[in-house]
Formats: sequence, structure tokens, C-alpha cells
Amino acid sequence: MTAVLVTRPAGARDPLVAELESRGYRVSAVPTVVTRPMAVDWPDLAGYDWVVVTSAAGVDALPGPSAGPRWAAVGESTAAALRAKGVEVDLVPAEANSTALAEALPDPRGARILLVRASHADPDLPTRLRERGARVDEVTAYQTVEGPAESADDLHQALQQPDLAAVVFASGSAVRGFAKLGGSTALPAITIGPRTTAVARDAGFNVVAESPGPSVHQLAAAVTRAIPTITTPGPRRPRRLRTNAAVRALVRETRLDPSQLIAPLFVIPGREQRHEITSLKGHHRLTPDLALREAHRLAELGVGGILLFGIPDAKDAEGSGADDPRGPVPETLRLLHREGLPLALTADVCLCEYTSHGHCGILKGDTVDNDASLRRLAAAAIAYAEAGADIVGPSAMMDGQVAALRLGLDGAGFGDAAIMAYSSKHASSLYGPFREAAGSTPSFGDRKSYQMDPANGREALAEMELDAAEGADILMVKPAITSLDLLARTRDRFDVPLAAYQVSGEAAMIEAAAERGWLDRRGAILESLTAIVRAGAGIVITYFAADAAAWLRERR
Repeated sequence: MTAVLVTRPAGARDPLVAELESRGYRVSAVPTVVTRPMAVDWPDLAGYDWVVVTSAAGVDALPGPSAGPRWAAVGESTAAALRAKGVEVDLVPAEANSTALAEALPDPRGARILLVRASHADPDLPTRLRERGARVDEVTAYQTVEGPAESADDLHQALQQPDLAAVVFASGSAVRGFAKLGGSTALPAITIGPRTTAVARDAGFNVVAESPGPSVHQLAAAVTRAIPTITTPGPRRPRRLRTNAAVRALVRETRLDPSQLIAPLFVIPGREQRHEITSLKGHHRLTPDLALREAHRLAELGVGGILLFGIPDAKDAEGSGADDPRGPVPETLRLLHREGLPLALTADVCLCEYTSHGHCGILKGDTVDNDASLRRLAAAAIAYAEAGADIVGPSAMMDGQVAALRLGLDGAGFGDAAIMAYSSKHASSLYGPFREAAGSTPSFGDRKSYQMDPANGREALAEMELDAAEGADILMVKPAITSLDLLARTRDRFDVPLAAYQVSGEAAMIEAAAERGWLDRRGAILESLTAIVRAGAGIVITYFAADAAAWLRERR
């Protein structure tokens, strides 16, 4: 249960205590300011036009009701105390403060006013009344004691509560008394109005809320807004299972393993060539021989697979290099297949890397011809399967592409080649670094006429339904982090394996922030991958595959 410290003079008898307890708080009531009556030689009240009272303590000190003067109270609580004493109250200002009271008194010029107040009271009220022409007599009826000694032990005990969330101040005197008793300004403060707020802030408090008015309800509402009440759990405490690393590992629901990860590789023709990709830190365009070396490293780390993207020496409008058996992807696949590495060999099937215009299919005028593109996509998939691909991944987002690949592969005798369908592939802003790496930025327009609108979730599920019906063995969501909701919904709806692509822009953001010291690189990478798997992905294509695999092996 959340605890709150109330510092008002009435202590446990204060109605604020009961109000906060009714709202579910545990309240410690420790007066840090008290009032004590003083001996007063009272003048004849009947000789005054107005008697002005600024607190209930002043009301308690009055000798009794007197006929003749009119009565003014600083606020409703003071007015209620006067009425309880049999006094008819003539004026209560709209705002409960001395400035409002001084301005609200009607035509005080020449009037005789008796002001009943405390010791050490602010001079604002009598000063303003005199400025308005009133003749003011002041009576100090009670003493304000800031930091009463009898409260010291109680305050010390209250401050030891581990769930103490805030301290409530209803006056500047209460703030000063709290400080005199040794209270810490590290405790958040809730105040009754701007004057008290100013005193608290000058003392070093963080004022998290200020009551809009003086009533108990308003002050309690300010506490509720700033410090929501929290009920401490009973016998079930989840933190018991977070006490140390071994216990946390034992109960971990989502587990990452290097075998779940697929590393993208960009391959180019030639030998012994490595070209840096500036927007993808640590990644290069590699010739097939160097890609083979990288594959060995990934296999030793336990990475589950690689995904090949080819960048040919020459491009044309038809993307004919995509199904060239001598292209960089088939050549790399043949090397890898002969090596027999424990990696799932996956090849991306699209035309954007191979077309001179950068679009994912063959053009008819200024638009992509869906059905004409299917034939080239199927031919590319056959070329990759023939070279040794275990999995082909159609990513062009052409309608019917999975069916076209399945028909082509089966007809060519590659019925064992699996299809990982880029089913929910959004037209995302996060593909920029990839387009530099693959040289696939469209020369005109964009890909929004065939890639999906990122705003459409139901359409994404419909795309997956179509691909599953056409024979997809694995469904994919891309980009990963902006599609976690789709991963979860897909996992609930389909029984096929589910993949997610942590795309180049996601990787670039983490790298850029880590380089500036804004986040921990290792922690951010593993946390993002865990979130993707937790949402439902069993396979993650990520540019962090090597690093993540090495870190995960350290945990074993």
C-alpha cells in the first residue's frame, strides 16, 4: 500500500487523513507545525466594522460572538469554524488566500478592521488593507511553532517507511517545520497552493502536484493524481523469481538460440574482393570465395543459416541476371553446398538487384507487370535450388509469387526446396541501408503499388493466408520491430513456421545510437531480438546474427 505523510497541525484528527485513507493510502499524520494559544487582551469587538479571521486556530482563540462587526473568513474551513461558534459570516473570498481576501473586502476606506492572526504571519493582508484606506488593528491570537519537538520521533519513524511516496504541505510553516525536524527534501512534495509551492521549491523540494484549492477534497485529489495508490501484493510476489541470474534464467519464457538466426550476405562476381557497406556497419559486399569464409565463421558460431542477395556486374530492364546460373548467388550456393556446412542455405528471390530501373518486377510502361514478373521470379528460384539452395525467399510482393515458385520448383524436380514467403512486407522507410548495399533504389517512383501499406494489419493477415494456401513453408513479417503486433497475431492464426526480418534500418538505428553512447549496443541488440521472438517469430533474419550468436554462446 502506498504511504503518504500529512504534516497539517491537526495530526491524525485532520479530515484529510480520513479522505486519503478512504482512497486507499496508508497515512502517517505528523504535524510539522502546530499552533498554541496566546494570552490576548481583546478589544471591544463591537467597535469594529469588520473582524477578519485567517484560520480555524484564530477562531478558537476568539472570546465569543459579538454583535456589531461584520465577519470575514479567509476560506471555507475558517468560515465553517466561525459558524460553529455561532457567528454569521459575511464574506468568504472566491480564492482562499490573503490577497483575495484583501481585494474582496467591500469599500474598506475609513473602516475599522480587527485582524486576528498568528505570530510570524505574512504582512501582505494588513498592508493591502491599509493601502485601500482601512484602519487595521492586529491581534496575535496564537503562536505558530515550526518543527515542534514532540513531532521529532514520529517524523523519524514515518520517514523510514519503504513505500512512503510523498509529503503533503498545507503551509510554508509546515515546510520549514519539516526541515527543522530533519526531514529530507528528496521526498516528493504535494502542496496546497502557489505560496506553499514557492516555499517548498526554495527549500529544495520537487513539487509534483499543487492543489487547485484549499478544500480537503481538492488536496486529496491532487495527491491521487500525482501518486496513484498501489496495493502491495500478498503471498504472490513476482520479484522472488528475479533475485539472481540463475533463477532468472531458469524461469525465462523466451529463449534465444543462435540456430534461430539467419545472417544476410551480399555477394558480387569475382574473387578476393570485399567492398564496405558504409550504412551497414561491419558488413561488406563479398565475392563468393570470401562469402564462403564468412559462412565458415557463422557456422562455427552456431548461426542457423544465411540469406544471399546478389549484385551483378550488369543490369537490364528485364532483370535477366536473376536467373543466370553463373551469377554471384548460384556460384556462392554451389561453393557452400559442396562444403557441407551446417547452415540453411537461403536465397532471396527478387528482381530489384538485377533491374536497371530498381523495381522488383518487369515494367510495362511505368508500372510493374505482375504476371510477366512471375515467370522470371520462378526461373530465379529454380536456378538457386539447382545450385544448392535449401530455401528460396520470394520478396517481390507480386500476387501469386508463391504459387509460381512452387509450380516451377516442383516441375523442375526441386520439390524439396522450401519457400519462405515475404508475406507481410511493408513499404517501409527502414530499407534505406539495404538499398545502398544492394544497389536497388528505384530510379523513379516508389514501391507502394506492390509493397504493403504499413497501416494495414488485416491486409497483412490476408496476404499470409494467400501465401499459406499457395504452398509457403515459412511465413515472414518485415520489418520486424514495427510489426510485433502482426507477429503475435500470425502466431495465433497459423501453424507454419514464422520468420521476421530485422531490417537494415533497424540495425542502423541501433548502431548509430550506440556510437553516440546513447544506448548499450549489446543490450539493445539482444533485447530487440528477444522481443521479436517473444512476439512469435521462430526465425530471425538479422544483421547482428554473428554478434548475437557469440554473446549467446557466452551465456551457456
